[in-house]
Amino acid sequence: MKRPFNKKRFWLIIAILALVEALVCYIAIQWKYIFPSNEVSEIYARYEKVEGIDVSFVKDYKVNDTVFVDVTLLEATDSVGWATLKKDFEIPNPSPDFQQRIDSGKNMIGVKIIPKSIAVDTTSKEYPNNLLAISYLNHTLTIFHIKNDVEKHAVKYHNFDKSTNQ
Repeated sequence: MKRPFNKKRFWLIIAILALVEALVCYIAIQWKYIFPSNEVSEIYARYEKVEGIDVSFVKDYKVNDTVFVDVTLLEATDSVGWATLKKDFEIPNPSPDFQQRIDSGKNMIGVKIIPKSIAVDTTSKEYPNNLLAISYLNHTLTIFHIKNDVEKHAVKYHNFDKSTNQ
């Protein structure tokens, strides 16, 4: 028994196939955003479940036109989280003059080499070069995972420029 050609069924099948194909293309393009990889820093892994601290990881953050670095951002959501970060990263209390500027609403950004004591693996070649940018006003720490002196100088200039242009 032969069925007659059904135009509605034909176009319905074509529309479903086109929709599935568009969905597959979208997932392929957005794959790294929908299913993020495990490419995060050891510091991110250490603080991701700590209460009072929000953690973010940015892959290939644009510092300037030619320098891109991975960045881990730690933000204290309460005073306990900020105290934890200050202790773990050996952050000194600001001087009275510095504190006065912070209290007046200026976001002074300090930069220092990350302490080796925070490193999970102290033999790692990655940690001795990382720079730590400290925002006392926002209670955030930004760790720039740098690989060479060019990146180090670009990050220092970037943070200095950000701090002085307020």
